[in-house]
Amino acid sequence: MMVSQLQTVSAEVKEIEDTLKELGNVKEEEVYKSAGSVLFKSSKETVEKDLSERKETLDLRKGTLERQENRLRQKLQESQKKIQELLGTAGTPPTPGS
Repeated sequence: MMVSQLQTVSAEVKEIEDTLKELGNVKEEEVYKSAGSVLFKSSKETVEKDLSERKETLDLRKGTLERQENRLRQKLQESQKKIQELLGTAGTPPTPGS
């Protein structure tokens, strides 16, 4: 689930970066932005500001998800190591004299 969230956030960040790049090439001061299935006329500056803020929010979310994923991977590795140790000690025959 976390991987899919990370992929979704990464895709949206990429889309925003591409959009901001294209907006940089636009000469007009007014552009259209979508809200659901409706297009609204808005100033280029406002759209760029909104997209930049959204990208900043998504970058923070992406960083949080990456840290959570790393912590989970680390815990999983620690758990696997403990299980392997327990299975290893359970499978060894008792030493003579014990």
